[in-house]
Amino acid sequence: MPPPVERAAERRAPPRKRAAEQVRPAPPKRRARGVKVDEVSEVDDEAPVPPRPPELDWDDSPTGDAAAALARRWAARGEELSRMLAAHGAALHEHRADLKEGRFVWLAPSGRVSAEANARLLCSWSRATSVLAMAWAEPLLHDAGIGPIDGMPAEQDDIDEEGAWQTAMAAADACGAAYLYRVATPQAWYFLALDAPTFSPERDSFHPGAPVGLVLRAIAEVREAIASRAEPADVVRDRLCALGDSLFHQARYAYRETDWVARLDRTGTCLTHLAKRIPRVSFSAVAAGQRVDEWLERDLAVELLDALSLIEDEWSLFS
Repeated sequence: MPPPVERAAERRAPPRKRAAEQVRPAPPKRRARGVKVDEVSEVDDEAPVPPRPPELDWDDSPTGDAAAALARRWAARGEELSRMLAAHGAALHEHRADLKEGRFVWLAPSGRVSAEANARLLCSWSRATSVLAMAWAEPLLHDAGIGPIDGMPAEQDDIDEEGAWQTAMAAADACGAAYLYRVATPQAWYFLALDAPTFSPERDSFHPGAPVGLVLRAIAEVREAIASRAEPADVVRDRLCALGDSLFHQARYAYRETDWVARLDRTGTCLTHLAKRIPRVSFSAVAAGQRVDEWLERDLAVELLDALSLIEDEWSLFS
């Protein structure tokens, strides 16, 4: 199952977790890429690392007490959930989230639901733009998430992975969540508050909802970035690639054996081809006579916008 809270700052000491995706110390800063789509799931395993005590100053005063205590608290809860899952044989089971139903499940290899919990969206972090959005700022998911928290901004720019974890832990604390769970996709991280886990679910099957709404939103975000010229060409290319990869991922994972597989695959292929239309700065591009600028040329931008509009029209037929 996916990993917990990642690396804490140098003078803090949050522990690392295993199996179920909860709290782990955030890793070093890096810029991953992508935008959001519907189903969010990924499995990721890591060996457990024992917690370390906080470092002390020369006067023996603990440093970073609040942040370190927050990370330790959620790491402990993550360990508790991991033990519960292991005790019921579900520690390595795949997971799925249906935020519209507020349902988070673990699935046995047979497809039967082995465990279930109530789920609320806390926040999401875009790996392409480094923007963190709280649940109440999500147009399509705000009904499935927590309400506004005093003193916490609805959106934050230029947030790294560690900052995303810190915000998610603070939000989980504020809303009284039992457990914190990160669900990673190629384009974004979704932080969920899980409550009332049960190993005797009322429904032993799980069927993902239609991906139409969030796929349309993801495409609209890329189209807006192109039309506004708000992002350099390489960022737009990475957006298109990440969205295409995400659709392939969902077709093979959350939507496998459903009628959505072919449509997700076809759209992912189209987006990948569009990304290849944006030239990279390279010797071969220069030798081929391609004009490589930091920003998209107008004619290419128009071509991309027209192609994305056609994709939107196709998906809109199912909304």
